[in-house]
Amino acid sequence: MQEYIIRRLLQGIPTFFGITFVVYAIILLAPGDPITILAFDPTMRQDERDRLAAQLGVNDPFYIQYLRWLVGDDWMMVDTNYDGEVDSWGDNYGILRGDFGTSFKFRGSNPLNLIAERLGATIELNVAVLLTGLTSGIGIGVLAAVYRGRFFDKFTRIFAVIGDSLPAFWLGLMLLVFFGITLPRFLIDFGIGDGSPLLPMGGRCPPVRGGCPPLFERLHYLLLPTIVSSVGVIAVWSRLMRASMLEIINSDYIRTGRAKGLTARSIWFKHALRNAILPFAVFLGPVFFSLLGGSIIIERIFTWPGVGLVTFDALVSRDYPVLMTSVVIAAVLTIFAYILSDILYAVFDPRVRF
Repeated sequence: MQEYIIRRLLQGIPTFFGITFVVYAIILLAPGDPITILAFDPTMRQDERDRLAAQLGVNDPFYIQYLRWLVGDDWMMVDTNYDGEVDSWGDNYGILRGDFGTSFKFRGSNPLNLIAERLGATIELNVAVLLTGLTSGIGIGVLAAVYRGRFFDKFTRIFAVIGDSLPAFWLGLMLLVFFGITLPRFLIDFGIGDGSPLLPMGGRCPPVRGGCPPLFERLHYLLLPTIVSSVGVIAVWSRLMRASMLEIINSDYIRTGRAKGLTARSIWFKHALRNAILPFAVFLGPVFFSLLGGSIIIERIFTWPGVGLVTFDALVSRDYPVLMTSVVIAAVLTIFAYILSDILYAVFDPRVRF
């Protein structure tokens, strides 16, 4: 096992560099540049724009920008006073030495600090999504297998196809319109409510001093983004759980249990479920970390102040340091998640050996 972990970690190194290289190239090739956004001032002279571009280093060739971001520029001469001539050694150490640069949009701010300040909100949302999605998906999958071929099974199969196909941004917008406009207007015709939205239309908590109140006082803020994010998770996991249960239920030890007179509830929920859930250890790590790094759309729609929202803002404003810091964190978490899933699978299933 130890040799396997070391080998997988070594394999993750070129994967990490490949991800950062491709993403950095895509960012630089995308239309627009940070100078156009940061210097959106018609009175700003061209020489001031050029000085700002030199200060941020965005006019250098791609490979120079990538190397400076990766290993720093203390090995090369740079133009510190931005007069067009190199005059001193650089002072950037690169991400490999823990220097993620400074944000273009929030001048002087460390990208790691910007993301760390919002990490708690993202973890809060995605833990709620994971608990909702897994418990509902596993429960629906087990019941669909128990009632195979019946109405409930057919209904959940249709739901799985639809739920897995619905775009998250569309579903989020539809729920905002329904709970914010359509349903309140419908209820006010019957003298119920005052036409205001039934659920918060965005944010993590009401604007109060001293930060957000305890979680149990603002659960209604979590409701809509959790529902939208959980639909796809429930759809996928319910189908996987159904297939796994149907495979286990045809095993020899299940037939032996039936021959011994065990009740159906004992067979399904005590013996079959325990073994059918083992393969899910492979997906648990990647699912959580993909949610952690992949909630940009949900956080943007519901203005949830998490890592996804700051990443979206960095993308719009071409804030390369913040954007690439998010990519680095997501890449590292994904690599470790897949290694963790393999380890958990070996721990839960003694038949697996590396």
